[in-house]
This record gives sequence, C-alpha cells and structure tokens, in this order.
Amino acid sequence: MAGRINDEDVQALRERANLAAVVSDYTALKRSGSRLRGLCPFHDERTPSFYVDPARGFFHCFGCDVGGDVYDFLQRIEALTFPEAVERLARLEGVTLRYEELSPGQRRALGRRTRLVECLGEAKSYFRAQLESAEGEHARTYLAGRGLTKQIAAHFELGWAPDSWDALVRHLTGAGFSQQEIADAGLATRGRRGLIDRFRGRVIFPIYDSSGRDVVAFGGRIVPGVALRTQGRDQTAPKYINSPETEVYRKSRVLYGLNWARADIQRNDAAVVVEGYLDVIGMHQAGAPNTVATCGTALTAEHFGLLEKFARRVILALDADAAGYQAADRARALAVEQGVREVGVLPLPAGDDPADLAARGPEHVAQALAGTATAVEFQIAYLLQEADTATPEGQVAAYRRTFPLLMQLDDRFLRYSYVRDIVAPAVRLSADLIERDLDREITATVGVRERERSERQLADTPRRTAQPRDPQLRLERAVLQAAIQHPEIDIEGWDQVSAEDFTAEPSRALFGALTTAPWRGLAQLLERLPDDSTRSRIRALAVAPPTTPSDPHKLAENVMRLRAATLARKLADIRARMARLNAVVDGDRVRELSAERERLERDRRALLEG
Repeated sequence: MAGRINDEDVQALRERANLAAVVSDYTALKRSGSRLRGLCPFHDERTPSFYVDPARGFFHCFGCDVGGDVYDFLQRIEALTFPEAVERLARLEGVTLRYEELSPGQRRALGRRTRLVECLGEAKSYFRAQLESAEGEHARTYLAGRGLTKQIAAHFELGWAPDSWDALVRHLTGAGFSQQEIADAGLATRGRRGLIDRFRGRVIFPIYDSSGRDVVAFGGRIVPGVALRTQGRDQTAPKYINSPETEVYRKSRVLYGLNWARADIQRNDAAVVVEGYLDVIGMHQAGAPNTVATCGTALTAEHFGLLEKFARRVILALDADAAGYQAADRARALAVEQGVREVGVLPLPAGDDPADLAARGPEHVAQALAGTATAVEFQIAYLLQEADTATPEGQVAAYRRTFPLLMQLDDRFLRYSYVRDIVAPAVRLSADLIERDLDREITATVGVRERERSERQLADTPRRTAQPRDPQLRLERAVLQAAIQHPEIDIEGWDQVSAEDFTAEPSRALFGALTTAPWRGLAQLLERLPDDSTRSRIRALAVAPPTTPSDPHKLAENVMRLRAATLARKLADIRARMARLNAVVDGDRVRELSAERERLERDRRALLEG
C-alpha cells in the first residue's frame, strides 16, 4: 500500500524503544524483581497490578487484562492508529522513518493526528517568536509587571498572538499546512472571507498533552489596558479564551503545567491544583513546582485519575466561601471514585488568588501549604464559622450542621476523629455526646443506604488474577511460565512433556502454542497466535513475577512433578476400573490392567528417583 511505513523501521524502532520510559510518562513504576510495577493507566485501581517487562518490551495488567508492546500502549493510551503510534514513537526516539512509495501528497496526508500536532507545534514556535518582536512589547511589559522574568517566560514557552485577523493562518499556510488542518487544530475559525485566527492580541500559554511531549492546545489572555483592533465595536473581549476540543485535545483529560510539574508531584507525593495559567507559573516561581491547573473547566474524574497515578494527595486552592465548600464536596466524591487517598484544601483569603499568594514570596507560599487542611476540615470550618454557641440551643444547632457532611464518611473512626478534634472544641461540648447523636442520626436516616453503597463498592472491585488454588493448576502455570520467561534454558524433561500433562484447557492451548513450531522471542510467538485470548494469557505469564526460581534444577523438578502427576492420574483411573471388574468373569481384562498398572508404577518410580 502506498505510504506504508517500512517494516524494518517498525521492527527496529520497537526493539530500540525503552518501554519503561514511555510508560513512565503516564504512571509511576517501581522495581519488582526483574520487572517494573505500577498502577494501571487504563483502569482505576488502588493496588498495583500493571507490570512492565523492559527486557522483552511488553506490558500486562492483571486487573483489566490489557497488554502488548510499546505500539499497543501508545495506541491505547493516546487513541492512536498503528501508523500514528509508530510515528509518535519515532518522534520520541528521534528516528527518521522510511515510507514505501510515498508521494509528496501522501506525505502531507499521512498520519492525521501527527499533522495536527505538528501544526500546533509550529504555532507554538510562531507565538514564541512574536513575543520577542516589536509588537510583543505590550505583552513583555505586562508579564514583567506580573513578576515573570524573561527566563520564566522562556521556561513556560509563553508567546504572543499578534492583533491581526489572519497572521497565524498565513504563517501556517506558508509552512505547508492546509486550511482544514489549521481549523481542525483549533487555531482558526471560519469567517465570511476565509479563516480567522482564533487567538488575536493575546499572551499565549501552550498546553501539553498528558505525556508532556506534544502541544495540543493554547490558552490566551488579553493584556489589560491594550485595546484590540480586531475586536468588534459592540463586543467585549473575554479575559481568557482557550482552544476548543479537537481530535488531539480533551479538556477533561489535560492539566496545564503537568509536563513541568510531574517530577515534583511524584517527589512531594502531592499535586496542587489551581485555576489559572498565571497561578501555575506564580506558584512554580514561589517554590511550589508541583502545581497544575485545569484548562477552563471544573475538575473532572479523569483529572483525578490522571493525578492519582503520580501522587497520594491532591491539594485544591479554594476560596473559603459557599462556592469553595461545594467545590470541596465535588472533589471529595471524585477522589473516592478515582482512588485518590487524600484531598487537601489550601484556603485563600477573600479576593486573593494563588498568583497573589505567590507574589508575596516563597515563605508565604510555604507557610500556606504547611497549613493545608483536609477537605473535610475545610468544610467543617466553613459550616461552623458563623455558629452562635453562646446558648445550649446554639451549640446543638451548630454541631448538627456538620452531620450531613460527616455522614458521608464511611469510616466511623474517621468521623469520630473530626468530631473529637474539630467539632467538639468549636462548640464546647462532649465529643462522646456528639458522636452518639451522630450515630443515632445515621441509623435513622442512612443506614440502609450505607449498606447498599458497600455492596455496590464490593461488586465494583476490579478483579485480580491470583495464583490458582488447585496445586495442579499452579504447577501447570509454573511450567508454562518458565518456558516463556526462560527460553534460553534447556529445561531437562521438557521434550517429554505432552498436552495430556495439562488438565486445564487454557493450559493445553498455551502448551500447543509454545510447541507447534519453533519461535525466537516473545514478539514472534505472539504474532503467530490465533486469538487475543491466548495472546493475553501468554503476555500475562511473560510479565508476571516468576513463581519458580530460574535455577535449571528447580525448573526440571517442576517438569518432573508435572509428568509424575499425569502418571498418578492414570494409575488412579486404572485402579478405579479394576475395582469395577469381576476377577473371575473379567480375568483377562484384569490381567491387562494389572500389567499396565505395574508399568506405570515403574515409570513413576523411575521418574521420581531419577
């Protein structure tokens, strides 16, 4: 097919790529023997069940049964076609691919997503250059006034969109991009006379994808006090505009600044989430480089799922008002859904934003972060801030205001901790009294709902692939796993193993795949397999922690035990048949079975004693 990527390049790139490095952009990995283990980036889990085998270049999740090589990973994690995954990996590795029978027109059309990403990358370079131009002076002055040095602007790759109807469109067209590509990348809209730049007269903030490799969108901010020539007479320019959602950009899956903050989030085991681009930059400057922001949207479950891969704790910068209370409530629910273990709140003074806090200096940011409360603490403080505790009636009314919040906590000991440490001191009443009152309220109003929720959570618990309970099945798994993981070892007795030595149909199927024809390397074996189910089982065995040491003697012992178990099953079958026969009537048949029994017993003794 014209435009096809050269097969040799595809294979060479697969062998060259560091799968662990690619996967680490999406989830943290830790060493587990000769393999790496982490939380699966494809489904929600609290216990790591995702394994990477760097030596063989394969991954497998025992929770959702997803696995494959580096191309499979990129296709699934970024919703790419196979050619797009190859091209993406080639860019990461700095490799130039060869294409068979590729015409100039086909080269332009190849890899739609790749073209959009390249278009956005070219736009970023254009915006960066414009910030340094004469027309970018207003933007540079504004950024300097916000405390952003030239070095900081360069680090965050800030740019300037000229106050022109189509300056970017003309530049990108001259760079070889079609008008359709420019529009589909979210960089322009269609006017009566053609394409119009989406971003005009604005400071530009590039937004990277979750891997931190590609620019997928932009945010733009007007410069205060600078009128836009391209703004309609009767229109008021919004302070911020953002890229629309496109084939390469989904707001609910992207966090601004994550590409710069990822390492610090992992180092601190915490992510700070703010609302604005300048908030992120200010916090980074002020000593909190683990700060990210949503891109013009509220926090979503997908955002929490993304952060949960890197940190145990998510800290939200919120105003101490009703809107902040509701935001904390939503965040706690999403955190529970996505497995984030702790949600904290960095309370902001009235009228302040994180950029204002950062402008006061690193010491103020450090002090504020040291005083971070849990989301529940923050909400309790809000509920009690105007409580009148001068009378007994006021005291009771105050602590009961916290009950709807506390009843959302499934852990009774956690509820009691909040009552004892926060609520009771605030209302000056006995913690035991409040706790008993709370227990009565729970029993009366939400006891049934709590049980139903617990049952749903149990039903929704992701399945785990564990070792079989049956000793025979464990032995079969160990023998097959050794054959897959250690093809370099000539296991004594392996050539005597047959399909009848396996009692489970999946085991027999895997044995057949391993022995039908010679294979060199796991990739070649997987390519020959007839179905995804068999491929998945073999991948799982290939990356799973070994159940048996790679000592040739121990591997041979397992093979011996497997064959001996087969002989034992045959002997049991013969004894059962002989018990049903009459020695007088069926004498000949009894003698035949006796001879067969003696032969099997000799073979079993020889096997066990050999």
